[in-house]
Amino acid sequence: MPDSSGPSPLERQLHEIRFWIVVLTNAAFLLYTVSATVLDPEPLTLRTILNGDHTNRYLGFLISGLGLLATLRWPRAVTLIYGPYLLALLVVSVIEVRNTVQTAIMPFHLALWLSVNMAIVFLVYGARRGLALCGAILGAIALALLSVAPLHDYLLIDWITTLLVMTLSGATSYMLISLIESNMLINERTIAELRSARIDAVTGIYGRAHIEQLMEEQLQVTRVNGEPLSVIMGDIDHFKSINDRFGHQHGDEVLRAFALTLRRCAEPLGGVVGRWGGEEFMVVLPARSAEQARALAEQVCHILGEQRMAEIEVTASFGVSSSASGSRPGTVAGPAFGAVSSSLPRVPEFSASDLVIAADQALYRAKHDGRNCVR
Repeated sequence: MPDSSGPSPLERQLHEIRFWIVVLTNAAFLLYTVSATVLDPEPLTLRTILNGDHTNRYLGFLISGLGLLATLRWPRAVTLIYGPYLLALLVVSVIEVRNTVQTAIMPFHLALWLSVNMAIVFLVYGARRGLALCGAILGAIALALLSVAPLHDYLLIDWITTLLVMTLSGATSYMLISLIESNMLINERTIAELRSARIDAVTGIYGRAHIEQLMEEQLQVTRVNGEPLSVIMGDIDHFKSINDRFGHQHGDEVLRAFALTLRRCAEPLGGVVGRWGGEEFMVVLPARSAEQARALAEQVCHILGEQRMAEIEVTASFGVSSSASGSRPGTVAGPAFGAVSSSLPRVPEFSASDLVIAADQALYRAKHDGRNCVR
């Protein structure tokens, strides 16, 4: 059975986008720092790095470099790795706000990086957590501005403009991410609905829709490579009386036990088992002959004769059909389940519908011949 756990394709794609956004952001800041350092007239010495006008820039360079290496090393921990970078940016912002009073110079480079990261935060952390983080960043900068008030009019206008642009950037990103997350939720629900339609809720095996699609796909393969495709339609005998006598809940347990028995017999041969409807089951056997399919059905009959299904003695009837061009004539006797005819229905110009009809007709004959047999 397919594994339905794990992230959806959209979630994996969104994570990949997060990864590349964080990588590009850190790489861009490294490039900015190198360019600014080369063009800056201040000499690059240990003193200027530790206690110069651009010490905060060099600190950001170190954090971005480490963040880039960590992201490349642990790509699945993007949200965790981006946190220290964001915290460092916030600390530098608060420090620069206080330095603004002393230097009377607006740090426009910092303002640009803040605005960019306000948008990135939502992509990395999602709408809800991103909103909280952006609120914290805006609040911290606002408190820092209040702590050094009053500012010169032009500096105050510059910081107010920065905060407005940051808010606009964050709000735009929030609305876009909210839309993406909403669509992802709808997509996940749609996938779950489709999966529930393809997986039988009672037995946990494939449902009819998947089996029909599988037969069509395997017939295409059969037409190319010439290998046979055989199907077995099985029906639990007198299943209604089981429900009437033991109750529908116990009847469901019988269905699950019967489905498990079919899977254990069919899967080693590459067969796929599905619930066709009610107490009817279908086994699709790619690249298996009619004789192999009949032998598998006989094996299940033999197991049912020796083992109870959910503590109830049950039998089943089976009809076999195959796309193979022929099969051996004659009759094979089985002591536990009666006579088995090997003159199986053949479909020279076959389709999935033809195979199903032929198997259904064979099943009808098995029922007519006394049940608990293969035809």
